[in-house]
Amino acid sequence: MKRKLIVGCLMFSILLTPLAFAGYQDTNRFAYGLRRVFLAPFRIPFNTLRGTVYGPPITGTLQGVVVGAAQTVTDLAGGTFDMAAAAAPYAKYAIFFV
Repeated sequence: MKRKLIVGCLMFSILLTPLAFAGYQDTNRFAYGLRRVFLAPFRIPFNTLRGTVYGPPITGTLQGVVVGAAQTVTDLAGGTFDMAAAAAPYAKYAIFFV
């Protein structure tokens, strides 16, 4: 019984330890937002080509343009939000650089 309790506590403590990549969450989120912002303009030609190749002759192209434009706008807004959310915890230190 005592051995099961010790093994159970050991397994519980191992499962609840923070992972090594947990400290890099802000950096990864900022990089993800930056990637979304930089790659957003390429959504329109990519979706236009995909709609032209895999969709109906005329409506596939138009659908690709509309979907690409919508994805461009959402990627720009979402990427900007991701970068701002990653930088927000460090804004309190910006006063020292002014």
